Amino acid sequence: MEKLSHAYIIASPSAEQRESIALELASAILCSGAGKKPCGVCRDCRKVCSGVHPDLTRIGRRSDEGGKQKREILIDQIREMGADAAVLPNEAGAKVYVIEDADTMNERAQNAALKLFEEPPANVSFILCAANPESLLITVRS
Repeated sequence: MEKLSHAYIIASPSAEQRESIALELASAILCSGAGKKPCGVCRDCRKVCSGVHPDLTRIGRRSDEGGKQKREILIDQIREMGADAAVLPNEAGAKVYVIEDADTMNERAQNAALKLFEEPPANVSFILCAANPESLLITVRS
C-alpha cells in the first residue's frame, strides 16, 4: 500500500457510509498484516472491526446530563485528543482518531484541530467524517 496521509475527510450524507469508510481506512492504517492492507485477519484489523482497538479513538458529540446529544463538538474534546495524540501508540505502529460529525465542530474546536493537522505528532492520522464538509473551515479542508 502507498504511504497514507495524516488527515482525511470522508463526506457523505449517510452516517453509515461515513462510518464504514472511516473504519476501513483506520484498519488500513493500523493493519499489521503482510501484503494488502487492510488484510482483515490480523489482530489489529480484527480489533478495529470489533471496536476495541486501543489505538483507534472516536470523537463525537457528547451528551448532556439528560442524555440529549449536544449540538457541537467542543474545543475541550479536541484539546483532549491533542494531548492523547502526543502519547505513543499502545499496540499498533500508529494512532487513528475518527472525528464523527466533524462538521459539527464549533469554530474554536476547528481552530484547535487545525494546529494538530498542520503539525501532527508522528504516526498519527485523523479521519474527519462530515455530512456537510462545507461547514468545515477552508483551512481545515485544505
